[in-house]
Amino acid sequence: MPYARLQQGADPAPNPNQLAVAVHLGTLQLQAAAPTSTSFDLQLPFGALTTSTLLERRTDTGIGDLELRFRQAIPRTRRWGAGAVLGAVLPTGPYVARSGAANLAPEASYLTLGRGVAWWLVELDGRLAIGGRATAFGQLTIRGPIGQTKDDFAWGAEQRGTLGGRYAVSSRIGAIVTIDVQRRGSATEPDPFMGGRLDTANAGGWQWTTSISGSFAIRDGLAVAAGARIPVFADVTGNQLVPSIGGFVALSYARPLARRAPRAIAPRLGKLTVVDYWATWCKPCVEISRALEAAASRWPDVEIIKVDATAWPEPEAPRLPAGAAGLPVVEVFDQQGKRLELLVGDAALRVVEVIDRLRGADSGVPSGP
Repeated sequence: MPYARLQQGADPAPNPNQLAVAVHLGTLQLQAAAPTSTSFDLQLPFGALTTSTLLERRTDTGIGDLELRFRQAIPRTRRWGAGAVLGAVLPTGPYVARSGAANLAPEASYLTLGRGVAWWLVELDGRLAIGGRATAFGQLTIRGPIGQTKDDFAWGAEQRGTLGGRYAVSSRIGAIVTIDVQRRGSATEPDPFMGGRLDTANAGGWQWTTSISGSFAIRDGLAVAAGARIPVFADVTGNQLVPSIGGFVALSYARPLARRAPRAIAPRLGKLTVVDYWATWCKPCVEISRALEAAASRWPDVEIIKVDATAWPEPEAPRLPAGAAGLPVVEVFDQQGKRLELLVGDAALRVVEVIDRLRGADSGVPSGP
């Protein structure tokens, strides 16, 4: 993310020395989720900050502050889900003194990702399914410093709100658009002449950005996403560098720590069992569901079980059966619980035909109405 434009408030400010900062930031993230809908999240940023002027160019590298989050999800329905987060930020990254930094030329100050003090944070998030393929989501984050740094610098509290939407182009491809508004409160530091405290120059303000990205599920549990972050408007305190258009890429992998049964629900013994994996964004799944509903009245010996895999391939979604990489998927089990058929893709659309054939093949089960 390049910071190459100097602003005073919402207006461009003179930058005769052509001061600019390029932020090359990465984040290592580890998340563990429990069956209680509780998850633990650990994030450690790292990277390099390159400062350039007409006369010099310098790169400062290091790690940032470790972020810890505990999230409790509200039991979700097919249409919506929500969660609340409590967390903390630990000062693991290096920190350079900020008090009195306004008296130095900006290019003379070393840049670090650490902020020298612990922070608390609270988050609320939610999502809502719209139609068959779209999902709207939002998040509100509030964080604040716990005390002051070793040089008595006091950061201002921060608030961030995000609204966005995801459209499932297919079971593997998604398009995502987000709007992000962030406000940073004014910082304070000791007054070396009059005593007491004074507002820090060039700190605080708010920014509005939008992001456009795409995601691709490479295979079960492995996904990649990439996109661009586009600044829309900024109103900052004093003179500050504001971001220009930047890019990002993410690679994620998720797997269960303990093995789960390959199917979410056991078949009904004594009956033919149809397990129909479906999702709100899967149009063939809708067609399959209608066909099964129409045939159910003439199948007294058939148990139909529906499994909502709307969130697949995300970790909280039901695991698809072995041999299936995407929807639609239908499993058929005999009266003893043995799997007879795994119908994937176009083959799943013929599930009624398959059940009629299996019922007719059993001499003790009539194939007609």
